[in-house]
Amino acid sequence: MALSFFPIILAGPIQRPVSLLPQITKKRVFNYDQAVDGLKQILWGLFAKVVIADNLAVFADNIFLNYSNYSGSTLLLGALFYTIQIYADFSGYSDMAIGVAKLFGFSLMRNFAYPYFSRDITEFWKRWHISLVTWFRDYVFLPLSFTISWRISGEKVLFIKTDLFIYIVASIVVWFLTGLWHGANYTFIIWGLIHGFLLIVYHLQRNPRKKLFKRIGINNKNSVIVGIETIITLIIIVVAWIFFRAENIGQALNYLSEIFSPSLFAAPTINKMAVFPVFFILIFFTMEWIGRKHEYSIQKTFINQPRYVRWSFYYGFFISLIIFMGHQESFIYFQF
Repeated sequence: MALSFFPIILAGPIQRPVSLLPQITKKRVFNYDQAVDGLKQILWGLFAKVVIADNLAVFADNIFLNYSNYSGSTLLLGALFYTIQIYADFSGYSDMAIGVAKLFGFSLMRNFAYPYFSRDITEFWKRWHISLVTWFRDYVFLPLSFTISWRISGEKVLFIKTDLFIYIVASIVVWFLTGLWHGANYTFIIWGLIHGFLLIVYHLQRNPRKKLFKRIGINNKNSVIVGIETIITLIIIVVAWIFFRAENIGQALNYLSEIFSPSLFAAPTINKMAVFPVFFILIFFTMEWIGRKHEYSIQKTFINQPRYVRWSFYYGFFISLIIFMGHQESFIYFQF
């Protein structure tokens, strides 16, 4: 019966039987507040998918398809568009799936937690596709780590501390498999290994960094430090997405080489129609920032305001779905 639960069967969240099956077997009654919450989450998911992702897909696809004809600045813009597209596409699907489940009285796990606001790569993977990451952690990373630890008796392996060696090996295997899970293409494998490498680097520098900050008297939570690290993390993520989106490794490398060329400082060549998705991108991420402490962006927005204010807000999003609907695109993650 769990296999027929359509909100999650296509692309997640990947719900564990231990939490889903008891909900299927128990008697459920209609809950008005839960249904309202579900409808709001569906509305936000639709806005992310239909207005943001589908509109950006036209520009991102054109730039990646004809990358040799564009300047580095335009290619950077295309990479940013794809970065936002894939997030809006997949998080939009997850929000719709979770919202539909709420209408039926089910509670599904959260799958995204504003990942592009992460200050480091470890935090990013605690916020992106949470159900998949925790699945790989519980069923691949931890069992593999325990298996390796049982086979090692010394304190060091190849001059590396045993616990660090185990972490490195397990991380490489997990992120190789994560890339392979997305498709039998070298670009996905490279994308996965990039993230695995970055997680290892972060793991290695975490304690030395804390000691350095403490020695020179810098607060680790300093807003300037957090802001700089968030920007650096986002840049790394954008670069990795180029490999994910490219048709092959050669295209990805050529794409990157052109970005980091003098043409990066030229004015980007972009259709004037891109003004509309950029405008909605600003609205989208403004709402994401305002609602970042909640399960989804508009969950608590204007909740204490008069009814006419709340409904004007909801109708505004609904009307935007109709007027600014992009070209119909299938969900990106349906191919994986």
